[in-house]
Amino acid sequence: MRHYEILKIGENGKVEIPLEWAYEVGLIKDAYFLVEIDTDLNEIHLERIALPGKQLVEIELVVKDRPGVLAKITGLLGKHRINILFSEAEEMEQIGLGAIVAVVDISEIDTTLEKLLKELEGIEEVVEVSLKRIK
Repeated sequence: MRHYEILKIGENGKVEIPLEWAYEVGLIKDAYFLVEIDTDLNEIHLERIALPGKQLVEIELVVKDRPGVLAKITGLLGKHRINILFSEAEEMEQIGLGAIVAVVDISEIDTTLEKLLKELEGIEEVVEVSLKRIK
């Protein structure tokens, strides 16, 4: 359900969301949100990624754009008990390459991040990969 209300922006760009709406969408202390800002349209979009208590890592990959690449990557993550909370993939300007960004929860991971990085690098279609903890 959509709600509309005019809000006045506070000092330093702070926005105060009515409490009942904040709780409905999980806008609570220590929750994680993706903020998408479109300066051409003057729009901001918030999307809840995770509630508090998760251990988040952002994975960025450059891959050869071939069928089944995403399945290999997600299969590897699933094998290691890594939960994908958000992902986005798109073609890159360089012909034959794609970019994948994912935010994952490693709370139940059964390996180290160093070993996971090596396994991702070992996938034939992976050209570049980086892992970054989200605090």
